[in-house]
Amino acid sequence: MKYFSRDLINYVLDKANIVFFIKNKIKLYKKGQNFFGICPFHLEKNPSFVVNEIKKLYHCFGCGAHGNIIDFVMHYDHLSFIQSITLIIEFFNITIISSTQNIITNKNFIQKNLLYKYLIYIHQYYKYVLYTCNEGKIAYQYLLKRGYNNNIIRYFSIGYSPSIIHQKILLNTTLLNILQYKLKIINLHTLTKKYYDIFHNRIIFPIKNLQGYIVGFGGRIIQQNKIPKYINSSDSIIFHKNHELYGLYEITQHKKHIKHILVVEGYTDVISLFQFNIKYVVAVLGAHISSIHIKKLFCITNMIIYCYDGDAAGMKAHWKSLKNSLIHMVHGKSIGFMILPNNEDPDSLIRKEGTILFEKRINNILLFSDFFFQILLSKININTCEGKTKLSYMALSLIRMIPDYLFQINLVKQLGNKIGLMNLLDIYQNNIQNNHIYNIQKNDNFLKKTTIRLLISLLIQHPQLSCLVPKIHVYLTTKVHGLSFFIHLIQLCNSKNITTIQIIEKYRFTKLKQYLEILALWNHMIPNKQIKFFFMQLIHKLKIQILEDRQNYLISVERTIGLNIDERKELWFLTKRLAKK
Repeated sequence: MKYFSRDLINYVLDKANIVFFIKNKIKLYKKGQNFFGICPFHLEKNPSFVVNEIKKLYHCFGCGAHGNIIDFVMHYDHLSFIQSITLIIEFFNITIISSTQNIITNKNFIQKNLLYKYLIYIHQYYKYVLYTCNEGKIAYQYLLKRGYNNNIIRYFSIGYSPSIIHQKILLNTTLLNILQYKLKIINLHTLTKKYYDIFHNRIIFPIKNLQGYIVGFGGRIIQQNKIPKYINSSDSIIFHKNHELYGLYEITQHKKHIKHILVVEGYTDVISLFQFNIKYVVAVLGAHISSIHIKKLFCITNMIIYCYDGDAAGMKAHWKSLKNSLIHMVHGKSIGFMILPNNEDPDSLIRKEGTILFEKRINNILLFSDFFFQILLSKININTCEGKTKLSYMALSLIRMIPDYLFQINLVKQLGNKIGLMNLLDIYQNNIQNNHIYNIQKNDNFLKKTTIRLLISLLIQHPQLSCLVPKIHVYLTTKVHGLSFFIHLIQLCNSKNITTIQIIEKYRFTKLKQYLEILALWNHMIPNKQIKFFFMQLIHKLKIQILEDRQNYLISVERTIGLNIDERKELWFLTKRLAKK
């Protein structure tokens, strides 16, 4: 596997027409300089998806999706960065000169590619065992008795790990070393000194990432007296249990618009629900849902429904999932809870009730607010002052974690009604007002149109303006916020003939990228003929700001420890210069 050089990426971005490409996926219509359409990344009735052909960027004002053509391919087709560039090259038939300057070999990518290769090999072996060996045939019959048909077994590429490792694997030293040390599928027994597969005597479920690569395995026992019931692959450079979700790749192969996703506990739950045409379900890999899991799911859907086993452990998992989801509940994203009857799991219930009744349960889930207060009220007696106070503290500490402030307000109102304190919302707002205002200012600070941000925005949109900025070194000693980045941007634009999209792409794997994309789309309402004049006016304003900052600094030094002769001359010059501004 290879990665592409910066020059090659810029070349591809320059050659690719983002409007032409996206038009092949969704309908776009032109209005002014932009193209509009229904966003492919969330459900909406009115078009809020905008594509700018000149800037080569897209932005959705509904869900916030944004980026260049590479970002679009990555999110729409669920491909990796490298795969997306390759697809764009093939789509536009872009001629690439294969050289060390353009395509660079990377050790990490080579190693990952090697592991993918061996995982495919061992997976084929597991499937071979299931269908041809005596042990595998017993496991296959077990699956059939459990109600899984042949089509679903093959669709999820289920296999079986036998009790003894095949001699062909043991004799392949390279394969054995990879399986033992890199993937940790094979171990050496300390007493017998014999190799054994950690999944031996287990049904094998291949775990795929969003790109469809097998990254690990899950194994389930068929003997009821053996523990643990499930085991998973160890973490490696291609597999992290807290990153992957079983069934997520399969979901994305069925539909682009996914109204909601069901999160269950086990592999067999996913397979059973798929068999009964519930094809929007994933499973966590034997652990609680993580922040990374939730982020992944909210990139694909606006609604996550937790559906765990109908027992005490399942209820604990529901509550844990609620708490882990709080920080991700921005406007437009929500969670629900499907509480199953006692001692039922999704696998058993779908087989008893069938698809229609099961989907009725999905349509009648508990929303966040219902489940939230139901659980808290089950733990606390609110018939006493102490109970009401305890409930308030517990609830408010969790509510504060939710980013959606309007949702916070509605939850606090509900809490006030439940404890009989009608003015709780006023108390809550008064207590957090200062902090909330600070957070709003902090979050919106980057979007505030200050002089330096206007300059950066104009420079990103019109890189040729960099030649108008004189004597960069004069500003280097000043401490104006954002100035150092502006200077860096000027040097970048002066160094070569660079475009807006190339500037943004340079910062792809940094936190700056999303901000630069916002600045690249700022509408300054300036006629094209006046852009240079406006830019120079801002440069003049910046110079004055820098001079004033220096003047104030020298005055403060004079009042404390005094100035030397050179500093006094500088202060005199600054005062004289600023008098003419």
